[in-house]
Amino acid sequence: MRLFFALLVAGSLGFLASPQAASAGDAILLDFSSAHCSPCKAMKPTLTQLASNGVAIRHVDVITEPHLAARYGIRKTPTYVVLSGGQEVARLIGQQSLVALQAALASNPSGPRIPTRATDPSFKNIAAPATRLAPLAGGMSASVSPASAVSEAMPTVSLAQAIEIARAATVRLRVHDGHGYGAGTGTVIDTNGDQALVLTCGHLFRENRGQEKIEVDLYVGGQTKTIAGELLDYDADTHDVALVAIRPGFQMQPVQMIHSQERVRVGQTAFSFGCDRGADPSRRDTRITGVDKYDQHLGVSNLEIAGAPIDGRSGGGLFDEAGRLIGVCNAADYEGDVGIYAGPGSVRWQLDKTGLSTIYKRAQPPQMRLAALQRENSGGGASTNIEADGVNALSGTARVSPSEILNLGSPSRNEREVIVIVRDRANPAGPTQVMTLNQPSADLMLMIQQQAK
Repeated sequence: MRLFFALLVAGSLGFLASPQAASAGDAILLDFSSAHCSPCKAMKPTLTQLASNGVAIRHVDVITEPHLAARYGIRKTPTYVVLSGGQEVARLIGQQSLVALQAALASNPSGPRIPTRATDPSFKNIAAPATRLAPLAGGMSASVSPASAVSEAMPTVSLAQAIEIARAATVRLRVHDGHGYGAGTGTVIDTNGDQALVLTCGHLFRENRGQEKIEVDLYVGGQTKTIAGELLDYDADTHDVALVAIRPGFQMQPVQMIHSQERVRVGQTAFSFGCDRGADPSRRDTRITGVDKYDQHLGVSNLEIAGAPIDGRSGGGLFDEAGRLIGVCNAADYEGDVGIYAGPGSVRWQLDKTGLSTIYKRAQPPQMRLAALQRENSGGGASTNIEADGVNALSGTARVSPSEILNLGSPSRNEREVIVIVRDRANPAGPTQVMTLNQPSADLMLMIQQQAK
């Protein structure tokens, strides 16, 4: 069994045997499943029948063998991969009939490859919008450079605040399609009372189309809260962005968006949040390596970053040093070790399409932001004032006011709010709580100002 496992790993890394040396008769079926997957359980009699007919089946529990599942880019269970001569010749996703599996096992390894839905012809210049896992070595992805995988120390207080706000606004999505589910990431970009709007990637809904269950995990005070999500709109191809409405039941703090007058620059630093392999959100520090580099014939806004993202980060946000959202994760190039994100223009396109352009139009213009930063750096009032243009009292950065999500109206832009970040300085990696205090009293503001001195 050890030798067999080694052969599987070699095949997944591209060391493929000659197709001429293989035949359909030596095909191996990889069954990627989990103990808690109902369709997987329903498939057991079919797999037993195949095994009794002499088919070699390798059962892979994606929970206990995540590295092997990662190497094959498994995003849903059950998934059935047919190998012949060390080469993948067919892939079936979801519950299958005996006839379908037998047909896949009979695939000619030297003939045309059966479509596996791992590629999308609408993408001409980059891989299909899917962030599959890179091969792992020593506990870290071999395709992700250490510099991009390890988060750096926070250099300034304002950046630390921006990171914590982005972390609190990051959610995990589980998109069901009747046969299993795919995991991804999203970012809260707008709120209205107990409602919130999540921005994510569109390819998560290519099969679901909003017709099946969408679960959203929120992270509150170190605890995970799962609620239902409703797909408002999505584009799974050209722009690869989507909007999901949720009702968290409490006020969340949305992230800001970059102003339409500002441009992302090659070489600037950035950070991202995503749910690696469906885990809790984690941060990665990176830099921009390309702007509008792909699909130029379509005029699509996109960003390239250093370090290829891995499975589960799809839909996660990319942020500049001010914590403003500048991109949405949608693809990975492991050979080049880069990630591809939908850029600000694609996000604005989606908001325009759904009549929510007021969200990005509230972003602070460059001139106002520069003035706020100058006040902060000079110590001249950014920490004690709340400006009428929406500059936050504590961080000196602009806040995004709630919008008319689901036509529920919009509160005034000039209402005061205080963002409180609570964390243990002795345990930086521990849980962080972000609270928003609406319309703080004069006594509370005075106490905050005295403590901040």
